[in-house]
Amino acid sequence: MDSRTRFIADSRCFSGVCQTIMSDGLHSDSSGETLEELRIRKDNPYITALSPRQMEKRMRLYRQALCAPFEEITKKEYLERLNVLPPIRKREDSFFLSEPYYGELAEFCFTRENRFFKGIRSVCTPQAILDKEVDRHMELIRRKAFLLKGKDTPVGDNDTDLWHMTPYSFSVDGKAPVFLCNLVYRDDRRQARTDMTHTLKSLRNSHYRYCWGKGTYETPDCLMDRAFQEDLTIISGGCFFQYPTNRESATFFGQVKETGEEFLFRIYDRDYFLYLLKRLRTVKRENCMENISDSSTLKAIL
Repeated sequence: MDSRTRFIADSRCFSGVCQTIMSDGLHSDSSGETLEELRIRKDNPYITALSPRQMEKRMRLYRQALCAPFEEITKKEYLERLNVLPPIRKREDSFFLSEPYYGELAEFCFTRENRFFKGIRSVCTPQAILDKEVDRHMELIRRKAFLLKGKDTPVGDNDTDLWHMTPYSFSVDGKAPVFLCNLVYRDDRRQARTDMTHTLKSLRNSHYRYCWGKGTYETPDCLMDRAFQEDLTIISGGCFFQYPTNRESATFFGQVKETGEEFLFRIYDRDYFLYLLKRLRTVKRENCMENISDSSTLKAIL
């Protein structure tokens, strides 16, 4: 490929395709427009020109973002996938669908312990790596945890403005406890208990990789899916681009720019954190503390 070639894409996100190509590095092959003319016509100052090497990196990260953690399915769904088309790389307990998902990626299905799972993976993945990923996933879903309740602490200057705060943590497979959330209430603890139940359900459903803390989106993937499908912008509060050292979790919080919907998730698993970072590259995103509409999200983190 000519080193002058440039691929035109939005710098805020990448969805696996470019908007146009400039073979001479200056003009669009399809319209003849320059980069600045494209920005003006599309009213998008974020349009940028990528070198072949930069484009290759974007493609690689996008493919990795599609390889989400395995998801459990029913036996019926497993058999339907097995029989809909002749499978490839079929083994006694796993196979790939022969229909491509994106490039060399296809849906990979496997069964263990009379349970059934699916996930997008490269058909070129060595069997040893697939087996390692499957074993890791089975270890995750077998994990057991117990909840630890801290001491109820009154917070406030006087009896007329008194809040109660109870910290909760959890321990997985007997390891050191990690912080979950604070149950905060004033006079009526019913809403606080409802939110606590929601958080615990989210934690168990994710196999203790993350938990819900605020908002209408049940999982980070639900948030990403809607942002991708409806071309929405995610504003991430704080710094969420490096897993914190000497910390037991990372907090992913912020709001959807166009709707004002707030979200908060606490991430406990480093592998899931890295996957989430790659998914963030597929949607429009900003990082600005000032965009949080009020202090309620920040309070939820404490």
